[in-house]
Amino acid sequence: MNLLNKIFMPLGIVSGLLLGTHLIGVNVSAVQAASIMCVVMDENGDAIEDAVIKIKSKGKKKKTTLTDSDGSCEVNKLKKGKHVLTVESVGYETVSEILTISKNNEEVEKDFTLNFSAYAKTNNTDTIDAAVSAYSEIGTLRKAEPIDGDAIASAYEGELQDLVKEMDTENSLTLDSDITGAIEDIKNDNEPKLAAQVIDKTLQRVFYLAVLENITHARDDFDEDDASELSTYWDNAYAAYQALVGTADRENKVLTADRTNIDTGSNPNLEDQITVAFIRGQNALNKNNPDEDEIAVGIQRQVIRLSLVRAFYIAVLREVEAILDNRDSDTEKAREVQKEGEVYYRILEEFVSGDNPTGNETIKSQLTGEPSDVTADTIVSELSKGFIGRVEGELDENEEALSENNRGDAMIIAKEALLYSNVFLEDLELRLGESEEEKMEDALHDLMDASDKLNTSDADTARQTITTVIDSYTNELL
Repeated sequence: MNLLNKIFMPLGIVSGLLLGTHLIGVNVSAVQAASIMCVVMDENGDAIEDAVIKIKSKGKKKKTTLTDSDGSCEVNKLKKGKHVLTVESVGYETVSEILTISKNNEEVEKDFTLNFSAYAKTNNTDTIDAAVSAYSEIGTLRKAEPIDGDAIASAYEGELQDLVKEMDTENSLTLDSDITGAIEDIKNDNEPKLAAQVIDKTLQRVFYLAVLENITHARDDFDEDDASELSTYWDNAYAAYQALVGTADRENKVLTADRTNIDTGSNPNLEDQITVAFIRGQNALNKNNPDEDEIAVGIQRQVIRLSLVRAFYIAVLREVEAILDNRDSDTEKAREVQKEGEVYYRILEEFVSGDNPTGNETIKSQLTGEPSDVTADTIVSELSKGFIGRVEGELDENEEALSENNRGDAMIIAKEALLYSNVFLEDLELRLGESEEEKMEDALHDLMDASDKLNTSDADTARQTITTVIDSYTNELL
């Protein structure tokens, strides 16, 4: 991508032309080419995989191709004349350009930037909206000095508390008791700042569960329910997600080079990825192509679910960074952010405890014990071991699905492996180097492609590469 971007830099005028197509229609570019090398990116500069490139030439059959995981594609065998070039991908605005070719022996590189689309609800989500509004009100109240426990209790009553109780029932939890207990602590002036963090982070967990429940209903009921019923679930999930946008809209957190602290990493742009996934899932609920659309809903469910999980992973490390920065100078602040990290980790615990039970206990002890005992490398290592176990489990399930020629399951599982890996890929690069990170990422995309094509040989090769890199990474963890 970096090399291609450098190559395309002189062609910046092309992006300007493309961005203008939303306002003034199709533009004309007097570029000469017999073939086109394209890169399609979003507004953040992230590659758009599987964007559809269409070339329509007068008197000729339309050509169509897809971008790869780097957002790249090539269109060949173009003749002299005018060609309408259209770039589209669900979740983004479509762009078009008229390309005039005057010679048959030239090539050109083109850089396309697609703007994000907006999600449009088609159902009434007033109940979830009211719960989100109450959560926002509590967010303001908990920052007051002093904190008014009675005001928080009043805001909590109604739709928000009803949602919490519903999630408790569905998941055999006691989150309502945790919240009401924290409200009582505020009223009794019993460490009110810590109690306020318990309320806030517990409510984030509630909204995550509400998102998951609704998108899971849409997946599980895909065959039985009509599009309108499925879209109700999907819209309610999107409404619940609005309480979590702020958490998703954060830069990554990674170990420092000396592995003693936490620093800011690259921006994964999770909030944009999640919105695009909601749009793509919504589009698939129409069942225009039922078999493929059911797969699409399954994939987008995992993108939403595991992108939120990654957001909470980042949140835990953000609080670890704050613990380390404050424990020697502001003990009260260190304990407050430690409590935030503890409650955030409760959301992640199920993803770590199954494959790394000992590490799970280590993380919990560091997030509930003395701030002086918190070690950045230990927490990152134990988190990674848990998610590594998830990836390895997906690799086994992918192999089984492919052996049964179950293309849909194989594709969804391969996507899960990629999403779980995204949690620790930046740390993997820190410990093993950029080339190993790229090898891992390429193999994960190869596994998705092989699963789509039911190519067991290529899938075996990709899984072996992933396993080899993971083994090397595991050896570098504490």
